[in-house]
Amino acid sequence: MIESPRGMTIMEAYELYRNNRLIINRRYQRKLVWSQNEKRSLIDSILKQYPIPLILLASKEEKFEIIDGMQRLNAIFGFIENHFGIEIDGEEKYFNIPDYTFAQTQISKGIIFIKEGVSLLTQEQVSSFIQYPFPVTIFKTGSTDEINETFRRINSTGKKLSHQEVRQAGNVSKFSLLVREVSSEIRGDASREILLLQDMPEISIDSKLSKHQYGINAEETFWCKQGVLNISDLKESEDEQVLADIILSVSLGEPFPASRRAFDNYYGSGDDNKSNDIEIKINSLGAENLRSNLLTVYSEIVNIVEYHFEGERLKNVLNPSAGGNPVKEAFYTMFMAFYDLMINDNLVPFDYKKIKESLRNIHSKLIRSRNYTTTDDRINNINVCKGLIQNYFKKSASTFRSSTSYIIDFQAYLMKSKTESAIYDFKQGFYTLNPTKREFDEASFYKILCNISALANLGKNKIGFLFIGVTDKEKDTIQVEKLDGLVDTPRFHDFGIVGLEREAKIKGVSLDQYISFITGKISSSNLETGLKTRVTTNITPITYHNNTILMIRVDAGDEPVYFEDKLYQRDGANCVEVQGAKQKDIFNLFK
Repeated sequence: MIESPRGMTIMEAYELYRNNRLIINRRYQRKLVWSQNEKRSLIDSILKQYPIPLILLASKEEKFEIIDGMQRLNAIFGFIENHFGIEIDGEEKYFNIPDYTFAQTQISKGIIFIKEGVSLLTQEQVSSFIQYPFPVTIFKTGSTDEINETFRRINSTGKKLSHQEVRQAGNVSKFSLLVREVSSEIRGDASREILLLQDMPEISIDSKLSKHQYGINAEETFWCKQGVLNISDLKESEDEQVLADIILSVSLGEPFPASRRAFDNYYGSGDDNKSNDIEIKINSLGAENLRSNLLTVYSEIVNIVEYHFEGERLKNVLNPSAGGNPVKEAFYTMFMAFYDLMINDNLVPFDYKKIKESLRNIHSKLIRSRNYTTTDDRINNINVCKGLIQNYFKKSASTFRSSTSYIIDFQAYLMKSKTESAIYDFKQGFYTLNPTKREFDEASFYKILCNISALANLGKNKIGFLFIGVTDKEKDTIQVEKLDGLVDTPRFHDFGIVGLEREAKIKGVSLDQYISFITGKISSSNLETGLKTRVTTNITPITYHNNTILMIRVDAGDEPVYFEDKLYQRDGANCVEVQGAKQKDIFNLFK
């Protein structure tokens, strides 16, 4: 049911925002993409009392899902919180937070901060701004399908959407969801499906020029860092089209004849609707199997390019004369050749140097077309690439994933922890950071056992993760580097990947022996027996930038677990003991 449009003041909307009542569904919502100029233009319209477009919300369990208007609301709230200013009479002015009582309370909570040394709006301008009524329609429905279709209809004709964004808008087929999930993991903006609006900046794309202070720096993504795509391509979701191309090729069993019309058909928006065809193929192969295979191949490519190309960009290897042009087709060809060798033939690369030299200037050896790409041409190109590199692959000794194939998964877990802190925990290791006495810290190990117990109490069918060999504060990373003589410790956002090799060295054993030692200590601990079994069978070493960390997966059982007669739970990023009547809340999570 549609509620008649009404006026909602900015004050009312901001209080909904900071009371965690405005949510985003990532199944269909785009990232934050507005430029600073677009944001300032909106604020200027509001200050001058011009009308702005209607915002559409869906009412869901005392919260409001934003169907249309996310970019506008983000701009309004960003202006209130001093993320940017606006030029008035030739001078840049910022919102005067102390003149708005509710915003001032957010400062006292440490949620927002005042920008110092800037010119501010007058009290009258602040009052006029927060009392500005913009048009809102509230869509009252319990049906997810209705919300999806509403969003699709609103956004499928959006002038500012790229062709790929139009295809994905409101599309919740298994194909589009797989494209969205894999692309977000590769970009580094993986998160849970439903987010608060204030979490969106953390998983949106920024660049050195735009300086929005968003969580994902375009230049640091694999796509742009290696020159496969340009920054503008990434912002227009070209990465999703590249992955859609690969997923279609793998699922259909032959290279996809990529064209705008062909993509539209498989998304169900073209003249020849083939959306059911790709859904059937994905069902037969298994969406999770496809995802795992794609990320396994991608992780191996990342491992080779970033750690064995000796500083050369992939773009300059594939096409030395590319200049400012991306190398999408050459990358597609290389990826499909790797996929065929690794997944279909069960081979693994071993001579990275010769693979690199074999790939050099492969662009010149490929059949290329300016307007369209045929299946036959792509088959030829992939076979050419395979012929050049296959001698430097060998038969895999195992069908299980290698430690380097978890690179993308690991980065996704790190990003998800920013918005789902209760599910993830990070420890630098087990040895003290006391420079005069480096010894195994039994107290720290005991806290890790408490955390494992707390992760097991997240609720029925919930999964938590504990990573050993990772720091989550820069000062800790610097201290570990200083104590253990580490140089150029790999970092991913705020995390330092310090690894466990350094602790194995302190103990005087090999890395494998050290991992066995840790596993043995967990096995002999006082953790509940069933939990110990689940944990020790799910300890996975991950190699990241040649540093090994341990991923300990904690699967919750059918009921809460006690550790030494105490019940623990995760409170954000902290582990706390639950006492008294509050224990009932934990048991309710398992009903």
